[in-house]
Amino acid sequence: MAKFIGLDVGSKTIGIAVSEGYFAKTHSTINFTENNFLEASEKFNEFLKNNSYKKIIVGYPKNMDGSIGHRVKMVEEFLTQLYEICQVSTEKVVKIDERLTTRFARAILIEANLSRKKQKANKDQLAAQLILETFLQQNK
Repeated sequence: MAKFIGLDVGSKTIGIAVSEGYFAKTHSTINFTENNFLEASEKFNEFLKNNSYKKIIVGYPKNMDGSIGHRVKMVEEFLTQLYEICQVSTEKVVKIDERLTTRFARAILIEANLSRKKQKANKDQLAAQLILETFLQQNK
């Protein structure tokens, strides 16, 4: 049972990490048709049917200057579908500033000397883990 679910939302994938409250661990990646957030939320809804949670922590990728760009609008589009399709209340969703998270995840995977194929397969989950760990550190 996961108390917290971390999400790294992309245009074709959603990385998922889970935590029981102390440490975050990678879980899986949802693949969907590019920018089809209805499909993404339907697939995530299947994940939710098998996993309980207290909060869903979503990476909120603001621009480096703190402004809202197209990546945040993409996350908002997913969240709109999440609230409707998955029947998740807004109180259960926490948005975490995730500037550079994917870049950090990629650097960690390169440092681990993984092949490009393995890096691609794991970067979204690792980014979700970093997002979730940020939340856990802020809420000790």
